[in-house]
Amino acid sequence: MDDTPNLKLPYILAAQAQKHVTHNEAIRILDALVQLAVVDRDLTTPPGSPAEGARYIIATGASGAWAGHDLGIAAWQDGVWSIHESKPGWLAWIEDEEALVVFDGSDWISASEIGSLQDLPMVGINATADSTNRLAVSAPTTLLSHEGAGHQLKINKAGATDTASLLYQTAFSGRAEFGLTGDDDFHVKVSPNGSTWHTALTVDRSSGAVTLPNTSIAGSAPAPNLLVNGDFQINQRVFAGGSLSAGVYGFDRWKADTGGANVTLSGFTVTLTSGTVLQILKPSVFGYGSLASTQVTLSVGDLSGGSLSITIGSQTATITAGSGRRSATVTLGGGDSGNISVKLAPASGAVTFNRAKLEAGSSATAWQARPVPHELALCRRYYRKTYPTTVAPGTASSRPGAVGIHTQMTDSFHFVSSVTWQEPMRAAPTVTAYNPDTGSTSTPIRSTSASTNHAATIDQIGQTGFFVFVASSSIAAGQRIITHYTADAEL
Repeated sequence: MDDTPNLKLPYILAAQAQKHVTHNEAIRILDALVQLAVVDRDLTTPPGSPAEGARYIIATGASGAWAGHDLGIAAWQDGVWSIHESKPGWLAWIEDEEALVVFDGSDWISASEIGSLQDLPMVGINATADSTNRLAVSAPTTLLSHEGAGHQLKINKAGATDTASLLYQTAFSGRAEFGLTGDDDFHVKVSPNGSTWHTALTVDRSSGAVTLPNTSIAGSAPAPNLLVNGDFQINQRVFAGGSLSAGVYGFDRWKADTGGANVTLSGFTVTLTSGTVLQILKPSVFGYGSLASTQVTLSVGDLSGGSLSITIGSQTATITAGSGRRSATVTLGGGDSGNISVKLAPASGAVTFNRAKLEAGSSATAWQARPVPHELALCRRYYRKTYPTTVAPGTASSRPGAVGIHTQMTDSFHFVSSVTWQEPMRAAPTVTAYNPDTGSTSTPIRSTSASTNHAATIDQIGQTGFFVFVASSSIAAGQRIITHYTADAEL
């Protein structure tokens, strides 16, 4: 064998004279074929004034010095053409096309046609890819075309709480996003700054129902709220916010569950730091004989800090954080008849939200507050007081709102007042009387005429009122006697 099998480099033979000639010939072949970059691949005749070392792929139908060497490599070296037969697998860079080609044994084809590229760690097209943006494209447009029929762009996520979406940015700051963002419902969101997001549209994954949480549409009234005091604005007990022991009410209709709770209110923003707050609702108040086997949706506004765990009757769900109305839908069990417990608890850490709403149906509708007199009347079905709105029951030196009359009877039983309510309470309440001047419950009657305090008897308690009597012969006829009270018929 006088030369190598692949590049045909000549061997220096034993005892050969002028070894440098053979060596130089091998170097010349290496210079022609290694790191192959050719000037052109479309010429069938040699160019008139090739540069020293210039290489060409000879086009089919060659003539002249290239005749009979179609698809071979021609190199202009030392004033003559050196011709080399192409071998399958050789790569060449075409300078005038800026293209990489490969010889497949019958033709020079684009290197991209040699087979599929699999498991590439990243690809940058006119851009630099990185570990997050593993495919980066910088171009005026990007075309994804069909292959004879339709075409789908698929964005797949690992789990329901992950995100699969298209994000639109300005200067790499998000401005609009649509897709499955944090759950399996379809969302359309917008942002003025890339950090604060507003949900414009939500499509429920189960029903296809569309909600527009930040848009009011004429003629489409929001569904009624089955929660009373869902915005926590009615506060007859004058709860200052903070810790609540198990079973103790703070804001009207909301009490702490068995483990207690810590809840505060600033404006319309509720902060639930720990524990669980609970409301027991009576479906019949809103015209429902029962909510058993009914699909209901609980929503809150602008949930932040984490997810909100909810329990409605026997069913549990999670509302994920986000701006606008955030919701979860459950179908109540067949045994969820009668009164229904609604519980709210942070999944972990403190959460903030506003305007809680429970409604029948598979999707959340816009929040709409009831008129304050209507909301207060609903609260007073369960709890009411005579004290002014901002005064806590039992406060001393607080006479405004107290009930009483001038005594008329001369025996030892003096009738203070009959209390009657226009709106019946849910049931006969527990009535507690307070002394307007001292706050005492043991001597809740105050004679403003004699400046004396007296015990009282609460009698004939019903859904629409009760009587208050004082048993004291020390009260003379004509004296003015007063008392405060609370009436509690909470569930």
